Amino acid sequence: MAKAVIFGEYKLARILPGLRARGITDVVVYSAVDFDGFDVEVKRIGLDWDAADVLEVLAEERADVAIANPYAHGQEQLPLAYGEAVGKWDGHFLAHPAAFAEVACDKVTLHETAVARGWPVPEGAVCTDAGEVRAAVDRLGFPVVLKEAQSQAGDGRFFVQSAADLDAVLAGEPGLPMIVQRFQQGFECGVEVISSGGTHVRWPVASLGSLDTGLDPSFRARAMPFALPERAAASLDRLILDIEQNLVPYGPWQIDFAVVDGDLCLLEINARLGGLSDLDSVATGTDPHSVFVAVATGEDLPEVTQRLVAIELPSTEVPGNPLPAEPEGSNLMTVTARTPTNRCFIDSDHMQVIVTVAEPAATKKWITELHGAGLLRCSTDSAFAELDKALATFGETRR
Repeated sequence: MAKAVIFGEYKLARILPGLRARGITDVVVYSAVDFDGFDVEVKRIGLDWDAADVLEVLAEERADVAIANPYAHGQEQLPLAYGEAVGKWDGHFLAHPAAFAEVACDKVTLHETAVARGWPVPEGAVCTDAGEVRAAVDRLGFPVVLKEAQSQAGDGRFFVQSAADLDAVLAGEPGLPMIVQRFQQGFECGVEVISSGGTHVRWPVASLGSLDTGLDPSFRARAMPFALPERAAASLDRLILDIEQNLVPYGPWQIDFAVVDGDLCLLEINARLGGLSDLDSVATGTDPHSVFVAVATGEDLPEVTQRLVAIELPSTEVPGNPLPAEPEGSNLMTVTARTPTNRCFIDSDHMQVIVTVAEPAATKKWITELHGAGLLRCSTDSAFAELDKALATFGETRR
């Protein structure tokens, strides 16, 4: 019986079927939370682990396959430990190498690497103390975004549009060093990639809506596919190629970027799959988590093509208040934030609703019904705008 050890519990339900279909039925999951119901052995992961801790687990478990599957909340820096460990381990361990992990997990390193390699990033400065932060803000002017070098998803980022805002952030003693960057006024996009053996597969670009001052994407509709302007599309191709050739990622990763006046501006790189994997799966029929398992077991990367337009709507989970029936011919996925292996924020009522579009008018009517039921967390106008962009893109790609 083959054995797998998984570092991280993220969306485990999407990983286990692929492992078991390949004869891997002995699974040990190192998790930050306790859970049951998956017929796996659960052990506790240390959120402050270093490479020595990871190597100790690898030696103890003696698994046929080891997989780094970091959770966004609390495990954002663990790829640094995995990256160092994979360079010292002779067995099969699906984890990004240290060079890539450092760029993905440290926003200061990302900015410095981007400047050195000519990647397009917002104008900014690396700061090691409060005085340097103030000087950088004086030079760049308001508004700016402050980002701690190493932080968890959703934390360590501050939108600053006045001297009072800056005083409040610095009074809270944010982690240093940090990067101070000019705030981008464009719209946000994302793409997920899985790399293996010097090549990669990527899912279609998703539009994540206009960048908002709250830096909170949980109130924005997201749609797929989205056609980038020509310069931004070429820039994305060059960026992915340079990362592949020079940082050699191994496994899943994600690029978050802005489009400003037709040009790409890199915001973040994540060394993991994220929330876009739900939209990816529904829109293409190819689940990134399934491909993740295939790569872990040595299989080739598949082709990924857009099958249907899909939109993801930020919603509220209200017990006793069900969603309206989805439009005829559509596929619906709901993703709650309350499950241990797919939590967003503890005890959150946030829910993502992803639906494919069979008939645009019926989909817009359904979105209006979702709003009328008090379940939609964004405006109907913003959802319609994202949907229209995706429909236009899909129509062009099918010509």
